[in-house]
Amino acid sequence: MDPEKRFSETADPYDSHRPSYPESLVDWVLKTSGVALGARVADVGCGTGISTRLFAARGLGAVGIDPNEEMLARARARGGADYRRGSASATGLPAHSVDLMVAAQAFHWFNLEPTLLEFKRVLKPGGWCAAFWNERTRDSAFLRAYEELLLRSSSEYRAMPHISDAMAAIRSSRAVVAWTQSEFPNVQSMDRAAFVGRVYSSSYVAHGISRRKEFDRAIRELFDRHAVGGRVEFKYRSLGACWRLR
Repeated sequence: MDPEKRFSETADPYDSHRPSYPESLVDWVLKTSGVALGARVADVGCGTGISTRLFAARGLGAVGIDPNEEMLARARARGGADYRRGSASATGLPAHSVDLMVAAQAFHWFNLEPTLLEFKRVLKPGGWCAAFWNERTRDSAFLRAYEELLLRSSSEYRAMPHISDAMAAIRSSRAVVAWTQSEFPNVQSMDRAAFVGRVYSSSYVAHGISRRKEFDRAIRELFDRHAVGGRVEFKYRSLGACWRLR
C-alpha cells in the first residue's frame, strides 16, 4: 500500500492512543550519538509527532518528516516542532544540515538503501542515525490471545514486516558502521475505550480486517475477559539501534 495513504484512516486513533517511548531510550540515543543541546534532529516517518516531541523537549531543534498529510495535521496541531511533508528517501532537507536522523516505529516501512543514501546526504559529518520501536510482548494470557486474534483476523498483520528483520537488514548494510542496540521496558495501561482506540490505530486493522463487525465484537470480549480493575496492559520491549554511515 502507498505509504502516503496507509495511515490516513488511523490518524485520530494513532494520535490519541499510540504509546510514547521510555525516557531511558531517549537518554540512550542522545548519549550514544553525543548530540548536544541545540543540535538538529530529523524524525523521519514522524506520524503525529509522538517521538518528535520527545526530542524537542530535550532542547533539540526537531523537525518531523512524514508523507501523510492527515498525520502531519495532527502533529502540527500539537506543535512543539517543525513538521514537513517528505519521505525517507526524499526528505526535502538540505544537505549536511542534521546531527541526528531518527525513525520511530517506522524504519520497517522504508526502502533501506535509498533511505540510507538520503540519511547520509542530510547528515552533517560525524552524524548518527537511530531507529526504535515498541514491540508488543507475549508475556500474558491477554497478550497471547490478542496476538492470536490478529493472526486469525488480519491478512495485513500476517504480512507485516518484522522488526527483527528490519534491524538485521540495517545492521548488515555495507553502509552501516558503529552499530549498537539496546532495549527498554515500556507499559501501556488502557481502559476499554483506550484499548479499542489502540487496536484501531494500527494500519493492519484499518486495512486488513474483512469481517469488521465480528472483529469489533471480539476485541471487546477480549477486554472484558482479561481486564483487571477495568484496565488491560500492553507490555512492550522498546528496541533501539544507533549507527553511523560510511
